[in-house]
Amino acid sequence: MSDKIETSNHNVNVLYELGFQRFKNTTIFKKGIECILSPSVAKNSVGGYWFDIRQVNLERINNNDAVILFVRIVPNLFIVEFLKDLSPLLSEKLMDNRSHSGNVWGIGLEIIKGSNKAFLFNKISSGDKFLTQLRNKEQAIDCYKKLI
Repeated sequence: MSDKIETSNHNVNVLYELGFQRFKNTTIFKKGIECILSPSVAKNSVGGYWFDIRQVNLERINNNDAVILFVRIVPNLFIVEFLKDLSPLLSEKLMDNRSHSGNVWGIGLEIIKGSNKAFLFNKISSGDKFLTQLRNKEQAIDCYKKLI
């Protein structure tokens, strides 16, 4: 099994425990009409973290204000935020086009050492950063339940 497949399924059981099911082979998880966008990410070969948010997935979920971004970070950290709060990182001018993925936003993740915080930023222009909380599994579940 490749690392990419292992990473894409990392901690997916947390979403299943919350009653979500994966929509096809995407980062979208659905429970009734509720959607979560849940990419997974592991440290790459140069020590950084990043994931893509695909335009086609935003179109599938209609990018409504209630969509939650639930990032699963290897080994056992999570980010839980309303996707709308990251809109400055998802502007059209910061979009990239990749041959196998189409229109995407490459989102970098910078973990702040010695804290339980991280910055999310668009890889095209890393000047705008979004400060977020890193959570363990229990904290991520509690945070999700408070957001809905």
